[in-house]
Amino acid sequence: MIPGAALCPFGPEGHVLRCDAAQAYRALSERFARRFGEPLCVTDSYRTFDAQVDLYRRKPALAAVPGTSNHGWGLAVDLCGGVESFGTPAHRWMRANAPALGWVHPAWARQGGGREEPWHWEYTG
Repeated sequence: MIPGAALCPFGPEGHVLRCDAAQAYRALSERFARRFGEPLCVTDSYRTFDAQVDLYRRKPALAAVPGTSNHGWGLAVDLCGGVESFGTPAHRWMRANAPALGWVHPAWARQGGGREEPWHWEYTG
């Protein structure tokens, strides 16, 4: 996490993100709920450095090198509720609508991008 940067809650699950990302996420989730009848589903958000180390030890093929993950900066979420699968209405909606609120599906996580992770989204502002 960036020294001095605050983390803010953004969902009923107790997840946190950098405050600007949390605010943009809430707006995105509200729009998603208007379309699909329920807010975005989150499985992961901010990760402490120790959590990054643990995840990398357990799942090195899926996890970023500790200290390099946008989860550690409070700028990434892993989503569920249909967004976690390519080709679903929820994933297509995210690809079309999330960028307007600063959320992107990074090229490396897209189909054919090298480490396909349809569930991973990052806040770019």
